[in-house]
Amino acid sequence: MKKTILITALLFATLAFSQIKISGIVRDKETKEPLQGASIFAPNTTNGGSTDDKGSFSFTLSENQNEVIISYVGYETVLVPAASLSDATKSNIILLTPIINTLKEVVIRKISAKDRAKYMAIFNRGFIGFGTIAENTKILNPEVLQFDMNSDNTLLIVSADEPIQMINKKTGYQISYELVYFENKVTSQEKNEQLTTYFGYPFFKDIVAEKKLDPKKTAQTRLKCYKGSTMHFIRSLYDGTMEKEGFTVRKFKREKTPHIPVEYKDIYETNDCMVHQLVFERDNKKYLYFTDFLSVHHPSEEHKKLQCSQLKLLVDKPIEIYTNGNYADPDTLANYGYMGWQKMGEMLPFDYQPDPIITE
Repeated sequence: MKKTILITALLFATLAFSQIKISGIVRDKETKEPLQGASIFAPNTTNGGSTDDKGSFSFTLSENQNEVIISYVGYETVLVPAASLSDATKSNIILLTPIINTLKEVVIRKISAKDRAKYMAIFNRGFIGFGTIAENTKILNPEVLQFDMNSDNTLLIVSADEPIQMINKKTGYQISYELVYFENKVTSQEKNEQLTTYFGYPFFKDIVAEKKLDPKKTAQTRLKCYKGSTMHFIRSLYDGTMEKEGFTVRKFKREKTPHIPVEYKDIYETNDCMVHQLVFERDNKKYLYFTDFLSVHHPSEEHKKLQCSQLKLLVDKPIEIYTNGNYADPDTLANYGYMGWQKMGEMLPFDYQPDPIITE
C-alpha cells in the first residue's frame, strides 16, 4: 500500500505575512464524515495539531509557513496552501480520499529477515545519519517501512505506509515524518560509493518537558546541530551576517583530470566570497545565485576543526531564500560534505532559535 502526497489544484497567491490564523474541517471524501485525530502541521516545524471529534482544527502559522500537511492513516496525504484556509467566514472543508488497495499495491515482495536488517542499516545510515547525536535517534514503528532492492543490488527504494515516528532524547524532539521517497543508489561498486536522496515532510514535537530532559543539555545539543548547518548558513545569507557567523566561503570549479575520466581537480578562486556576491534582493524577496561550486567552512567547537561543505545549484537560476533558513525548491540545491552528512538524526525545525543563554 503506497501513500502519495497530493498537491491541491487550488491556485492562490503566496501570502507575505508575519502570522496568519488558519482553520478548517477534515472529512472523508466519500462519506463526508468528519475525521477525528487527523494530523495538520506546517512542514519542518513544531507548529501543528490534530482535529477534534468534529474534524475541526484551528491554529496560527508564523512567517514563511505558507502551506500545511493534512494526513490521516488509511487516507492519501494532502499538501494545502495556507491561503486556502485563512478565510474565517468559510468552513474550509478538506476532503481526504481513502487509499484503495489495488492488486498491484497489496502484492509485496517478501524479503528475508537478514535482507531486511541489511536494508534497514542502509536506510538508517542514509536517512538518520551517524555520529554521537544522530545515533540516539530511534525509529518507533519500523514495521511501516517497505524495502525494494533491484536485481543488481544497486538501487534500494524505501516507502512507508504511515508516517515514520522517531525520537531523539539528545535533541529533545519526537519527529513524525511523511516520507515521499527514499532512494539509495550504488554509484561505484569498487569504491563502495553511494548516493542517497530522500524527501518528505517532518513534524517536530518538543519532548523536553514531557520526558523530563535536562533543558540546558538539550539546548547545547541543538546548538551543536545548528552551528554550520544548511539552516544556519541560509539564515546568515538572508541576514547578511555570513562572515559574522563564522562562515568562510570560496567559489571553485571542478574539472576533469586529463586522461583520467573518473578523477577531478578542484580549482579555487583567489578570494573569499562576500554576501553581496551571492545574494540579491528583488521585490522584497532575497535570492541565492552562484555558478559552479561553493566551498563553505565553519569552525566546529566540538571537533576543534573546520566543518567543510560544498554546495552546487542544480539549475542555472536563482533560488529564493527565507529568513527561517529554508529555501524554495529543495531539489535545486545539492549539499555535500558536512551539510550533506547531516541527516534527520541532527535535523532541527525551521522555527528553532538558539537559546540566548547557551550562546553567550
